[in-house]
Amino acid sequence: MIELVFLALLNRLMDWGLTPLIATRTVAADAGTLHHFLSEPANQLRLLRRVPRGLHVHVQPRAKGRVVSVEILRGRRTALWATWILSAGRGTTEVDLALQFETRGLATRLVLVLGGRRWLTRRADDALARLGRACARAAEDNIVPAPAPAVVSAPAAVSALAADCSRRTRKARSEVDASRAASRTR
Repeated sequence: MIELVFLALLNRLMDWGLTPLIATRTVAADAGTLHHFLSEPANQLRLLRRVPRGLHVHVQPRAKGRVVSVEILRGRRTALWATWILSAGRGTTEVDLALQFETRGLATRLVLVLGGRRWLTRRADDALARLGRACARAAEDNIVPAPAPAVVSAPAAVSALAADCSRRTRKARSEVDASRAASRTR
């Protein structure tokens, strides 16, 4: 019985600080647009507030468009893996950001346990918040509010609709006649 307790504690110590950090947010954008945005290394760096010197990013998008893996390098060594998982919904996308340290040394584990995990959690939440704000800004820029229709009486509305319909029909007929005439002259 004591051996089982010892093995359980040993297993917990061995995995101490190695679990990936996962942050989730729902963003108002389609998954294809987000996949394209996250596939650019410059956009990955834009999502960080302050980029430490010597930090490089290699993006590895998957062909299906649901997962984007990012290798974050410090110098020539891989320091961190970030995986963006995109789950499309109706007009929104749920974005999961999973962060996993490449280094499994005792110093890394100790830093994570002594506050590094909370710091990294805040950074991941900030990155997701920036992504949400960028998507909201893009959605606001693309949506142009239509002017409100003028209030007209029912007979006037019917006659205006009929006039508009006949004008469109005449325009379409003239375009068809012009294309036929152009094809005959060839």
